Amino acid sequence: MGIPTLLLNAFIIILCIFCYQVFWLDKDRSNVRNNILISFLSSTACVLCMTFPFSYHFGYIYDLRLIPIVLAFLYGGLRSFVFVTFVYLTYRFYLGGTGFIPSVIIMVIMYFTIITILNFSQSDYIKKRRPLFGILLIFIWISTFSAFTIFNGLKIYGTVSSDFLQFLCSYLVINILTGLLSIYLIEGMIDKVRMKEKIQRAEKFYVISELAASFAHEIRNPLTSVYGFIQLFHKNEIAETSKDEYYQVILEELERIQLIVDNYLSLGELQNNVIKDSLDISVIVNQVINCVSPLAMLNNIEIKSSINDSLSINANADKINQCLINIIKNGIEAMKNGGILRINGKKGKNSVVIEIVDSGIGMTPEEIKRIAMPFYSLKEEGTGLGTMIAYGIIKELNGDIEIKSEKGKGTCFTIIIPSL
Repeated sequence: MGIPTLLLNAFIIILCIFCYQVFWLDKDRSNVRNNILISFLSSTACVLCMTFPFSYHFGYIYDLRLIPIVLAFLYGGLRSFVFVTFVYLTYRFYLGGTGFIPSVIIMVIMYFTIITILNFSQSDYIKKRRPLFGILLIFIWISTFSAFTIFNGLKIYGTVSSDFLQFLCSYLVINILTGLLSIYLIEGMIDKVRMKEKIQRAEKFYVISELAASFAHEIRNPLTSVYGFIQLFHKNEIAETSKDEYYQVILEELERIQLIVDNYLSLGELQNNVIKDSLDISVIVNQVINCVSPLAMLNNIEIKSSINDSLSINANADKINQCLINIIKNGIEAMKNGGILRINGKKGKNSVVIEIVDSGIGMTPEEIKRIAMPFYSLKEEGTGLGTMIAYGIIKELNGDIEIKSEKGKGTCFTIIIPSL
């Protein structure tokens, strides 16, 4: 009796809970936003439940309006509870009937019960035992409401039927079960969000620790060489004819340290707000080719480019130059026996596609998976940061880098950037 109506009320409440997840748990979770959203959704659910009630006696309507009010207190605090209560009583007065006065009395009892709970319990204690406090408030509400309806029945009819008492028991059970389900759903959503945040923090700490360890390792190697040579110079254990050679080695190691530090600092700059302009890909590629041409000539490598006209992107010129130079230099250094390095630019689906193809040593699938890891490099003197920086620059543009490679035959880096 009245079950379909109560199920409709339960559906309304659950729908509002999912709206709570969409508009708060998956967005900016500030306390002010939470309280406003809780108040609004609880008020909406309460009004809709009262709009589709079940009437057993004249003047009294039965629905699940209590659940949103309890949720407003448990997840929005006292202010949200007061706001939803005001909306509830206003709408109850509008609906009319003899149940308005009992509703006011019940809400006053509920208010002082909540004040008592808040005075004798800490907020953290309440948060940890929300199902218990939810059941307590529901039981107080339904028990008081049932007492009024029984008294009203005795006053009008002189007796209370067993069917009505059975209905009140069912009504209490349905309210408790719906309340527990609602709390369980919200707690589950909150736990998932907290777990996601913990995983994200753990991943950040893992990356930072791995980066720091790798950075320390890369710095330690050249520092050890410099430290050893300085000790030899200090002890005058180096022949005069070898001093110039050792000085050169020290300078090279210091330059290597400087390169590692510069690349490391570049990683932090990826998140900064940089000025973006409309860039012509053909112009950018020509600038990069001019920059790397000396290195290509030293390695007996010819660079050939084929760029379609009207290829434009919105990006920072310096960052794109840095990205292309890092990848092209890797391609040049991978071609130990010389050859041709090709740069192709073409129009993709809402994107610009740049292909950098070398005929170098190539990579295995396992090496491709690790290629963007900090300080992972296939070169003896490489730091691995150049490729990682290139990946970061493209990701900042909502683009992607795809790699196809075969060991001993070469590698193709495909850079995909959203076009204008």
